[in-house]
Amino acid sequence: MKNKKYFFAILMLFLLIVVGCSNETKEEPPEAIVKINDENIETARGTYQWEKKRLLSNTTVIADAAAPFQIAEDMKAKIVEQSSVANVEFNDGSQPQLQAYLWEGEKRGEELPLNQHHITLPSEKGKYVIEINAKWSNGDSSYTFVIEVQ
Repeated sequence: MKNKKYFFAILMLFLLIVVGCSNETKEEPPEAIVKINDENIETARGTYQWEKKRLLSNTTVIADAAAPFQIAEDMKAKIVEQSSVANVEFNDGSQPQLQAYLWEGEKRGEELPLNQHHITLPSEKGKYVIEINAKWSNGDSSYTFVIEVQ
């Protein structure tokens, strides 16, 4: 009888630990917050790979999405001034490694200058689809936004 009590107590402790630790890692990458002149810009998360760390195992989630030029078709362009700078933050406060690219039609174009999460945007007038690639220790994700330089 005494052994059953210990067994039950140990089992309950184990279950509490497993349940309590099961949500240690987020299920997906954080949301990107892009600001130009202190105004939030609509962004859309694209393809990502994210490792979920559990107490007894790790699981990797791979989510495929359309290419940035396809995602941009459903987005409204934010009108910006020439030589604007976009500030990129994440809703969890993380600071992943970033790269930013222009999309030229259906292909990835030139890499944009980036300095401490600040992207130097194109200065020539026109509509631009911009992809941000973010890399954390447990995964990576792409994000898309659209601007129109006037």
